[in-house]
Amino acid sequence: MSLLEQTHLNQLALASYCRTGILEDIPGINIENIGHYRRLVFNVIDDMLQSAFPLSHELLKAREWQMITHDFFSNHACQSPQVWYMPREFYEYLEQTRPQILNKYPVLLELLWFEWLEVELFMMEDQEISYSITGNIEQDRIILNPEIHFQHFNFPVHLKKAKKITAAAKGDYYLCIHRIPETGDVSFTDLSPAFVRLLELLSEKPQTAASLIDDLCEELKIEQTIETTTMCQNFILMAMDSRLIIGFKND
Repeated sequence: MSLLEQTHLNQLALASYCRTGILEDIPGINIENIGHYRRLVFNVIDDMLQSAFPLSHELLKAREWQMITHDFFSNHACQSPQVWYMPREFYEYLEQTRPQILNKYPVLLELLWFEWLEVELFMMEDQEISYSITGNIEQDRIILNPEIHFQHFNFPVHLKKAKKITAAAKGDYYLCIHRIPETGDVSFTDLSPAFVRLLELLSEKPQTAASLIDDLCEELKIEQTIETTTMCQNFILMAMDSRLIIGFKND
């Protein structure tokens, strides 16, 4: 076995010990000090998870948080080489293993996912798109911000503090998360199902506001009254101000 291979095996054994606490024979280690490595590595992982999930960390008691993070640390070998992606693996681990704590906190998984989406949108690759910031919504085709995510929740994790969300609040909640091009900041918008669908239709193709409203009313089988049209137009203008709608198609 080459020196390089042996070094790699020793590194794997050390990583395994840091996760599981089970120590294999690793040449040259100091038995008295090796325990510090595991503690230091876990502290780094715990700090990253707390930074990614501050609301979830606040929801749980200290011993509950420590229990699920230690379980993740000990039993899950992270797959992504990108350290910032580890919080998603933490969420997926809890979703797959379904620990008992989810029975006590039914809102926890959705809260974790809500917090992760902010990280994911902030870190996503730039989506290049050609558009103009000047135009007329009645005559020119508008374009949806491509750096966007639509999410359905069973609990209002984006509207209330998690500790105040009870089983009675369970229902259907719709959220749009998007990144603002000029700043890179991530913004959250609570939406009705109808306005979610309006934006989804716009994601299929740029079109004028009038055409978009026609398509929405036809699909939802609702009468296109003056009140309905005005409501949709006001929403489109709001969406343009908040950069949900990024601008106008370059024709």
